[in-house]
Amino acid sequence: MNFDKLKKNILNLLYINIIVSVFIFMLDGGEKNIQRFLMYFLVSGMYTFCIGFGNSYLNTFLDSKFSWTQQTRERAIAAVVGTLLLNILLVYFCNYINFILIQGKSEEKFFNGEMNFLNWFFINFALLIAAIGHARGFMLAMKQNAKQEVVEQKLIAKSANAQFESLKNQLDPHFLFNSLNVLDSLIEENPKQAQQFTNSMSKIYRYVLEQKDKELVSVEEEIDFAKTYCELLKTRFEDAVTFEFNISEEDKKGFVVPLSLQLLLENAIKHNFATSSKPLNIKIFVENQNLIIENNLQTRELANKSTGVGLANIVSRYNLLTNRNVFVE
Repeated sequence: MNFDKLKKNILNLLYINIIVSVFIFMLDGGEKNIQRFLMYFLVSGMYTFCIGFGNSYLNTFLDSKFSWTQQTRERAIAAVVGTLLLNILLVYFCNYINFILIQGKSEEKFFNGEMNFLNWFFINFALLIAAIGHARGFMLAMKQNAKQEVVEQKLIAKSANAQFESLKNQLDPHFLFNSLNVLDSLIEENPKQAQQFTNSMSKIYRYVLEQKDKELVSVEEEIDFAKTYCELLKTRFEDAVTFEFNISEEDKKGFVVPLSLQLLLENAIKHNFATSSKPLNIKIFVENQNLIIENNLQTRELANKSTGVGLANIVSRYNLLTNRNVFVE
């Protein structure tokens, strides 16, 4: 017990002792003088400080062994047993000093008749005070735990938000890098298409910038953007790539993380070969409340070097927003 807590306990017990002493002194029908009041004050102080400090140290000891929030049952059982035994001992100790040593009553009557009733009364009174102390400790522990949980949740939220922002910031250079690769290929193959591609890319990149600060967008928005992006890809691949969208109006009301669909379409193109005789067929549909992007597997013999951003980015962002999994098969 630290000094500040000890000082606070002494002051609280002193206030209680003064109130009890005054109350008993006023009820006493005997002579009212300073000597009699001091006697009541000292006797009351013995009970107050002995029982008060005893229960305080018991609470401190039990708190060091059992947690109210994590071991509530064990803490409650230990409190009942410990409080009962301790207060019986303390009350009998104080009563013996008060009635036998101070008032000079016979030791033979200490456990009989009127003394039995006094012992029983003081024990129940001490248990009531101790129960209030345990209840206060329980409420303080729960309040502290609630505050701690709020702080932890705020820290988790800040951490998750920082991670999410970091992941979103990966998308801009990632998208731009891959789009410039496509544009580079088109400049050599078809300069006219390259010009058209540049105009389309500016419209698409505008969408990227618009969604930059959003955690979620509607499926409808993402599908509209994906269709524009698919038209861009058709500019380069023509009949070598086909796209099939099968999304109902009801399914369009759902939400996805922005640019996730574009990243998956991009991955399908990047890691599979596509020719007019063997086109790459990409289907986008909803099944069991999952947005699915499916394509026939036509693995390139010389695989394009992966930056590792696409799928990992999508999985990480969903992990921060929901407990639903992203499946890659």
